[in-house]
Amino acid sequence: MSKIDHTNHNFPGKVREIFAFLEYLGFSVVESSLTVVRYKNREIEVDVYHGRHSCEIGAGITVFGVRYTISEIIKVSNPDFVDTFRYVTTNTPKGITKALEELSLLMRQFGELVLKGDTKFIGALSKQREQWSDDYALEVLAEQLRPQASEAFRQKDYSTAADLYSRIRDVLSTAELKKLNFAVKHLKN
Repeated sequence: MSKIDHTNHNFPGKVREIFAFLEYLGFSVVESSLTVVRYKNREIEVDVYHGRHSCEIGAGITVFGVRYTISEIIKVSNPDFVDTFRYVTTNTPKGITKALEELSLLMRQFGELVLKGDTKFIGALSKQREQWSDDYALEVLAEQLRPQASEAFRQKDYSTAADLYSRIRDVLSTAELKKLNFAVKHLKN
């Protein structure tokens, strides 16, 4: 893989120009490098980055030590819009400028409450992250238990099948729900 040269993009200068609205909100630059510009205002930090290897243009907002990506912020603000959102990957000066302009618009449109430290919105972000974590944990558990439950059902060990399927009930397919119901009925007989 060839090394990507970030020296000719003037990324920090473009970020400062395109994200000037942050300075009007009381943020100041605390770090600036070829691929990252960080702003800070009291307990809130904003980072705008150009991935060193991925060339992804992205941003995050850190509030009280917890960093939220722009996609997380968009999801809380407008769950329907986030389905169409994609981070832009580019390594041309023109592409970088365009991606930063789009990202700046998104941050102004969806990130205003976080940038102002709105505790209700930040609470919603935290709750969403907890839900994602719980959902992921359930999916991992389901990947582990599905084969065991299926095998127990095939072996007509309905007690084990019912126990395993019931532990992952929220992510069962229609067929698996039928197996769970069948196993539970056979336990009662």
